[in-house]
Amino acid sequence: MTTCEDCVARVLGACRGDFCDMERVGLTEQTQRAAESGGHTLSSFKKTAGRPVWTASCTRCGRDIAYTLDPEPGAPAIYGSMLDAACRDAD
Repeated sequence: MTTCEDCVARVLGACRGDFCDMERVGLTEQTQRAAESGGHTLSSFKKTAGRPVWTASCTRCGRDIAYTLDPEPGAPAIYGSMLDAACRDAD
């Protein structure tokens, strides 16, 4: 796994394996529910190198969705164009 820049776990030398797995599981599930509520079908999540961000896209319409473990103050942890509209290619 690629480590994230400015991660306290990395700075303290505590990051081993998938240190953020517990937090990511909840955000992954929330992101999947948000996508499915709009009729989207998600691709696999891919980690953004050097950042605590995971992205996926709809396999039908191509809209994107992402989540971050470290959102800016006042910003949502889950974001992307997939949240703005239902899948135009949904059954």
